[in-house]
Amino acid sequence: MLIWLLADSNTGKFAAFKNLLHSFRAHYPDIDVDFRVLTRRSMWHNLFAHLRDSKNSESADVIELPHSWTAVFAKLGLLAETGVVMDTFSPARCPDFLKKGCVPEESDIVFSVPWWMEAPALFYRPEEFKKHSLSPEAVLPDWESFLAACERMAAGNKKRGFYPVLQGAGVGRLNSFNALSCVWNRGGDLFSEDMNRCTLSKGEAVKGLEDYLGPALKGYMPLFSEAAFEGGPFYEDSTAIVLGSRAPASLGRKSVFKPARLPGPRKKNPIFSYNLAASSGSAHLKEAGLFMKWALSEDNSSSFAAAFGVFPCLKHAFEETLEAARDEGVWREIFSAPGLTPNTTVYPTAELLLDRALWRASLRISRQAYVSEDFMRELIIAQGEIDYLLSLY
Repeated sequence: MLIWLLADSNTGKFAAFKNLLHSFRAHYPDIDVDFRVLTRRSMWHNLFAHLRDSKNSESADVIELPHSWTAVFAKLGLLAETGVVMDTFSPARCPDFLKKGCVPEESDIVFSVPWWMEAPALFYRPEEFKKHSLSPEAVLPDWESFLAACERMAAGNKKRGFYPVLQGAGVGRLNSFNALSCVWNRGGDLFSEDMNRCTLSKGEAVKGLEDYLGPALKGYMPLFSEAAFEGGPFYEDSTAIVLGSRAPASLGRKSVFKPARLPGPRKKNPIFSYNLAASSGSAHLKEAGLFMKWALSEDNSSSFAAAFGVFPCLKHAFEETLEAARDEGVWREIFSAPGLTPNTTVYPTAELLLDRALWRASLRISRQAYVSEDFMRELIIAQGEIDYLLSLY
């Protein structure tokens, strides 16, 4: 049996998965199981390669995938119905907001099961804020307040290599993961409410994306530079704020960063769930079901998620993790208005196209050649491609 696992910037995920696999093998010594780590891009390509030529392009028996991929790959016939693979799972075991990530559009048939989840947040260094007479409350009302705080810290800290804000997980470019919350804060979205057309180039969405580009354009957040990646996950002396979903690590002790919600009005917060699914063409569906049941047990899912600072998806395990979290109140506030990114046939492609536009904007900003009209043109092209796909379904 082969398992495909999504790549992650935190190596704790893979150490935890190896432990999980070791305990599974000890319990089921007759099952031959191995795993392979793939990036999102390579997994996307491999799944479509298998769709085009199943004889010559392998697929895994168990696949970890973003929840938003469930609908498209279920519709393409690549995922097995979960009820056939494991009869003990019900979406009711997870928080209600995760259910739409398990099933295709307008269906109640489960094709993937939530395993772990994360939510973007702002992590700040209290010591650095205090140095500049700032409080987290001062940066949270809106994006303008956030930029004003960044400007204040940039002017007041002349240390070489210091930037007011960095993106988490050593990300050196702009990306849809962090952009979406800015778009939602402005009342925009990638799609219209009826999901019949793309709204990526509409006023509210554009304003939200311009908010997100702001820190990089003003020089408060580095792109493609040594500072953007310096120290791996260890940011202590390089920044005051990290935008991400997990507390930045510290050498040999608890993180000096504290979480806060993202700046802007409290409308809804993006939630990203990562699910397990079985391949419909697998010759080992029984074994796949046993592994999924093992990984999704309360103890195993809790310890796995804790190993790299994310949240388990079972209700009881999620609640226990919240209760045990430092700054429990902040995380409860973030999860009080959850917005699961869409699980539709077109959304994963829309996300890829937005990432492409943000990648090109990142390059232009880093070369000091950014022109807003160029970015707007990218969004209009992406919107046209997405609208075409919507017309096909």
